[in-house]
Amino acid sequence: MFKYLLVFITYFIFSVSFSQPIFLVQGVVIDSHNQEPLIGVNVYLKELKIVVESNENGIFQFSNLAAGSYTLVSSLTGHREITTKIIIPLKEKLIIEMHEKVINMNETIVTGNPFSLDLKELSQATISLSQLDLQIKRSATLAQSLDFQPGVAMRSNGTAASRPVIRGFSNNMILILEDGLRMGDLSSASDDHGISDDGSEPEKIEIIRGPASLLYGSNAIGGVVNVITDAIPSTIPQQVNGHFLTEGSSGNSQYLTNLHLNYGINLFSFHGNLYKRKAGDYKIPTGGKTCNSFFETFGGQTGVSFHPNWGTAGISFSSFHNQYGLPAPSGSTSAAYIDMKKTQVKYLTDINIDNGFLSAINLKGSYQNYHHNEIDRFSGVIGTSFNLETANIDISSKHVPLAFFMNGIIGFSSTYQKYKILGSEAITPNTDVLTAAAYVFEQVKFKKLNLSFGIRTEVSNINISQAVLTDSLFANQKNNFATLSGSLGLVYSLSGEQSLFFNAAKAFRSPSADELASYGIHEAANSFDIGNRNLQVENNLGFDLGLRSISEEYSAELAGYVYSVNNYISRTPQAFFYSDETDKTANSIIGFNDSTGFRVKKYLNEEAVFYGFESKISAKLKDNLAATIIADYVRAKNYKTKENLPQIPPFRFSLETRYTVDQFWFGFNAKAAASQKNISINETPTAGYFLVDFYGGMKFFSGRFAHVFSLKVDNAFNRIYRDHLSAIKEFTLMPGRNISLSYKFLF
Repeated sequence: MFKYLLVFITYFIFSVSFSQPIFLVQGVVIDSHNQEPLIGVNVYLKELKIVVESNENGIFQFSNLAAGSYTLVSSLTGHREITTKIIIPLKEKLIIEMHEKVINMNETIVTGNPFSLDLKELSQATISLSQLDLQIKRSATLAQSLDFQPGVAMRSNGTAASRPVIRGFSNNMILILEDGLRMGDLSSASDDHGISDDGSEPEKIEIIRGPASLLYGSNAIGGVVNVITDAIPSTIPQQVNGHFLTEGSSGNSQYLTNLHLNYGINLFSFHGNLYKRKAGDYKIPTGGKTCNSFFETFGGQTGVSFHPNWGTAGISFSSFHNQYGLPAPSGSTSAAYIDMKKTQVKYLTDINIDNGFLSAINLKGSYQNYHHNEIDRFSGVIGTSFNLETANIDISSKHVPLAFFMNGIIGFSSTYQKYKILGSEAITPNTDVLTAAAYVFEQVKFKKLNLSFGIRTEVSNINISQAVLTDSLFANQKNNFATLSGSLGLVYSLSGEQSLFFNAAKAFRSPSADELASYGIHEAANSFDIGNRNLQVENNLGFDLGLRSISEEYSAELAGYVYSVNNYISRTPQAFFYSDETDKTANSIIGFNDSTGFRVKKYLNEEAVFYGFESKISAKLKDNLAATIIADYVRAKNYKTKENLPQIPPFRFSLETRYTVDQFWFGFNAKAAASQKNISINETPTAGYFLVDFYGGMKFFSGRFAHVFSLKVDNAFNRIYRDHLSAIKEFTLMPGRNISLSYKFLF
């Protein structure tokens, strides 16, 4: 039956294709500055989702096109994206001129932007890393790649386990997505849990700072990080293409290999990739190494998409495996490592509708099976085994414009998680979590004012099983939380270049299983964690006010913000400890005490206020020379007791200067962090630091193939420093000088 169906579909496609005149369309892409042909330009035929590349003479072509109107989108690293409208048959020679760019200006944002608004019209503060920016910033982990972006810091436990911190918010208040879907790992639960994603994979990384919970859920109170990949291909390549990447680093003897392949045939496109990364213990500036800071990552994915005229449907399968050590003091006789595995299936369908109230429907979903063991490095004994199964589904529909030219989106999403912890050191009961939400988001565009508003209702059911934790029996418990969130965004155009933006949002977050029910030694995090089954829902009222200016010569964004968070859930260090050692005098476990063992950290509801600012200015200094200045600051307190909250980054400043032409680029980035003395009780202050990084690269072609060499020198002057958000700053330093060399072959 299936075979005959395929035959029928194939016959139908060809009969439609050859029932009308067809044309061969050929064009050339040139550099506007010197009129020379450009090689390797991606030319995307939007209506048919076909992509081709220009050859060594700058020539590209599309075959078998019917008469009509089409849109070509041309992109090349280091150049501005060009959109060209054409009518077939062509009446004149097709020539596309591309302009070099030394700064990222007006790039289209996908995340939190369902109507594809221009950057000047977005009410949220945004960050986008792609093309050359991503190639320069790309690191072993997502958080390393994003560190020192405006408002974004890095919480770390060595070089393998790290997570972004946005405006002082971290853990369950920052939502990390992959292609718009939740990661399905436990990186938000603890400092020692890494993100289940390798830093070599992204096509693009987008960050929406501020109250973006409306479209993505309650965990997005602080912001959203969306890693965009090509796992489910969105275009149809006309020939096999891809790249091979190899890289080596001196600071931890790291190497990386990565292979991407893409292919298209008729209405189908295929993608596959494999990667492996391995590193030893990292070197510190004083000459030693940080004990047990190794890691080894490998994995791959494969995906296929179908592109009929009504939209796109695709599916992908991926596997991720990461083994990494949890850093320990030098000479320690006790050390652990984590063995992490995740398999994932993702599905996507986009449907375009010509008539009716709805104009488009988007359905995406995923299933992730995540597992990690915390293992004693010396004995090989598994202390704790964490298992998490996650199923996500999100359905959203755009409706046609209504009164006042109001565009809108209506959506439904649901997440089911099955959480199990096994082993003698289990610290959290087995838990099932079911969340369902519905949302409406509307946008109205006037002459100078762009208004967006929406509402989201969410219900969360948390079922905690009965368990014995640290020799204490805890009964089962069911928690039901219902929340209602809303947001308002305004963008007012002051001129063709400047716009003023404002956001107000009321958002809520339900407590997680570990916050509610942990009770025991979390050896990997060097703490004794105590949950609180009486935790209340976090209630956040946030405001953003910013100014954005974008021209051909510069881009600038300055934003200030304030959040008032009632029932803020904090993991607060206590003034006592817990030891599982035996007191020889009393012949019993020492237990809770004043001086020895693991620091007790308890989850509490507090009344918190966060406020601060962030800014980024990029300017073209000369033809190919640009500079970027970034500064940010955040302060967080308990507004009742006036005490500082823990793990808040200090004031930071960076200056980057970059020279870019087609064949090569080079630059430096000077980064400074102030001392952090605004600390919570039982938290250690840190001194300020100043670092300088250098980078450079070159690109050349042999026929249609491209060769790209890149060199990076991080912490070039081998400065000694401790980062305030490092979980291991008490016993070791941050990495010393690291030299990375990579080669990328594009075909």
